[in-house]
Amino acid sequence: MISPWAVLAGGVAAGGLALLVAELRPAPPDLGRALDRLHRAPEHSSAARPERLSWYDRAGVGALRLPGVRIPYQQLSLIGRTPARFMAQKLLFALLGLVLPGYLAAMAALADITLPVAVPLLVGPLLGALLWFVPDGIVTGEAREARTEYLHGIAAFLELVALERAADCGPAEALRRAAAVGRGTVFRRLRDALDRAATDRLPPWDGLDALSEELGLTPLQDVADIMRISGTDGAAVYDTLRARAKSLRSELLAEELAKANTDSERMVAPGSALTLLMTVLIVFPALYQMMQVA
Repeated sequence: MISPWAVLAGGVAAGGLALLVAELRPAPPDLGRALDRLHRAPEHSSAARPERLSWYDRAGVGALRLPGVRIPYQQLSLIGRTPARFMAQKLLFALLGLVLPGYLAAMAALADITLPVAVPLLVGPLLGALLWFVPDGIVTGEAREARTEYLHGIAAFLELVALERAADCGPAEALRRAAAVGRGTVFRRLRDALDRAATDRLPPWDGLDALSEELGLTPLQDVADIMRISGTDGAAVYDTLRARAKSLRSELLAEELAKANTDSERMVAPGSALTLLMTVLIVFPALYQMMQVA
């Protein structure tokens, strides 16, 4: 006879698996967010409308009002994730850590293994508190990679703008034509910023200013400043744009070299440990035989 506790445990595991699949499944495009990108207000400062959100995001919106919670707006904007989704993930991880010890204790009880009641009561809150900070580390790592991607895209954008200016395009037209060339995330955000500025009847470099403040990218601010000088004073900025692109690529190359050196240094300890282990495995049989003979 199947134990009802086993059926309950299987149902809980199946429900968790269903939630995981639903979270990983690509969501349909949100027309409302696409229209909101045409407004100048940043996403994190606009009023949230719960009727347009899923229950998962609505839980995150409610968690935004928790005291003492730090929301990394710039990092979330870099990876294209909303604060509500970020808080919902934190709640999900914390709930998983809180429930997991109790679930494992129930499985141990089904296997006739008795665990103290204090184990789930003490380990659950501790594990939940630890897992609460896991999304912060995930967002930080993803934002670091996204920032590098943005900087590479901005370097290419600088080169394209310089070429458009060399072809006698106006400053505003050069920015729009250069942004229309790429098809990646970086160029899409650039086009959205320029379209937002055009909708608000502002110069395109003001749109780049707002985007650089939202993402926390200084090179994008440099592009806006250079093109503002060209648009207001009519200065020739071809050499300036090329020099800034070259400088940005040099900075990226230096970061890549520093990262490669760091990774190489990290490989020293595993390599030494592997060498020591192989030495022990080779020497131990002979040493054991010598001790037996003695």
